[in-house]
Amino acid sequence: MTSEGGARSGSWLLIGLTLIALVVAVITLTGGKPTAAMTLEPLTVEPLTAYHPPVRTFVASGDTIESISRRLAGDSWVAWRDVLVSEIDPKRLFPGTEFRGTLTPSGTLEYLEVIIDRRNEVHLTTDVGGITVARVERPIASEVLRLEGVVDSSLFGAMEGAGGDPELAVRIAQIYQWDIDFLRDIRKGDAFVVVVDRQTVEGEFFGWGTVFATRFVNDGRVLDAVVYPDDSGRLGYYNLEGQPLRKQFLRSPLKFSRVTSRFSGSRFHPVLKRRMPHYGVDYGAPTGTPVHVTADGTVTLAGRNGGGGNMVTVRHTNGYQTNYLHLSRYGKGIRRGARVSQGQVIGYVGSTGLSTGPHLDYRVTLNGKWINPLRISSPAVKPLSVGRLQRFLAHALAVLSLIVDEPPPVGARC
Repeated sequence: MTSEGGARSGSWLLIGLTLIALVVAVITLTGGKPTAAMTLEPLTVEPLTAYHPPVRTFVASGDTIESISRRLAGDSWVAWRDVLVSEIDPKRLFPGTEFRGTLTPSGTLEYLEVIIDRRNEVHLTTDVGGITVARVERPIASEVLRLEGVVDSSLFGAMEGAGGDPELAVRIAQIYQWDIDFLRDIRKGDAFVVVVDRQTVEGEFFGWGTVFATRFVNDGRVLDAVVYPDDSGRLGYYNLEGQPLRKQFLRSPLKFSRVTSRFSGSRFHPVLKRRMPHYGVDYGAPTGTPVHVTADGTVTLAGRNGGGGNMVTVRHTNGYQTNYLHLSRYGKGIRRGARVSQGQVIGYVGSTGLSTGPHLDYRVTLNGKWINPLRISSPAVKPLSVGRLQRFLAHALAVLSLIVDEPPPVGARC
């Protein structure tokens, strides 16, 4: 036999052995019962689920419920707008408010969630009867916190270091706005204590509730404030003797600004280029900054007034009159004869009239004579009645213990 024939017979032997091995394997797998063919299990195919595309948008400056409805709902925007208008206060449609939902497979809006805030949501769903609405309102949990800090560079920084935030710092500034100008009067080393209601929703911070009490030490002055309702139920802040912190005049018509020119009998006028009296205080601030009336009163002028530009004049009790010059525009409802309340926005900072840049010129007269606005001797508002004062003093003893972080004295009660 040739070598080629031997190789061929060896190959057939190998193939034969392989077939025998396969037969043995099949017999073993089938329990010793050879079968002509293996039976496979049938495959089960799940039906495809219809895809409902998500949709999401955020309120931008200038948006309205109609513009958002058009953006989300396409051809069916009118129906969605009508329901949204009935459910959402346009005043709560702040920039950043989130709208999220889903579309049908054909692309029409079928479900929408409006995230008003962490606590409140509005859910809208389409069904055979139209659009149904469900409101979600999560409960608020409260805890009383005592925060303590020392001012290094600013009240905002000190408050954040104590566990608060800028919003709480503004609340404290509002409580003391009759006694402290938080731009001119704050000193390094000033200290504060705040007893406040911290609110959470589902374990996450929601906001600050009532500031129950606070102490502010300003350049050595100790100023305490305790919240309490007056005879009509209106909440106000009182010192530990029961005297109201609220006074006839605010220290400043602007929340946060800087004094750029003071009351003077002889000042070089930057426009007229000569020395002349300056009967007001100039506050530098960006155009559009809200201007607040410093006391309750009646508007006697709201219009153009020569070099004063757009100007508002308000008459108050006890012979006082305040003037607000160089405004860019007037507050809502501000016109001659209108009654205004302390803190109300009567206009916005501008640069009208004889002005070299945006600022407010704030002037005050007493019985027709110009006086320095920074030196007004402002009387307190109506005090608590005698009977209510006694109840307040017992309450203040208990609150004082929270301020100084000590057990309450005998006789104290909240």
